[in-house]
Amino acid sequence: METIKTIIDTDILIDLLRNQQQTAAFIAELEKNNYILATTAINIFELHHGAYKSQESEKNLQAINTLVSRLSILALTSKAAEKAGHIYSQLEQQGQPIGLRDTFIAAIAITREYSVTTRNQAHFNRISGLKINTP
Repeated sequence: METIKTIIDTDILIDLLRNQQQTAAFIAELEKNNYILATTAINIFELHHGAYKSQESEKNLQAINTLVSRLSILALTSKAAEKAGHIYSQLEQQGQPIGLRDTFIAAIAITREYSVTTRNQAHFNRISGLKINTP
């Protein structure tokens, strides 16, 4: 059976932290179908940013650490940074820029041959060559 690699985006990670059963079942199905599940250092930043702003930061930080310990963590490499610069420039020229963090996540996915599992299709669909999974 073919192994497929996917980056779990922040919106999906938040659902998992909130014990959203539909999202948890979708991720379990990916695992059952031989997907390698990963996230990026950028997604971890986004989770920690939210946790530190919350009233239950210690509890949330602990839950984040437990969740991400089960995933491969992908860094922003120089190759991905170059790709991100190209993507961001193209989107600006088209008058359709997206946030830098989503650009970095997409570039990491493309350069590492991962898809992105997200509900944020509005941003990620603008990026040529990026495969998206939606729960």
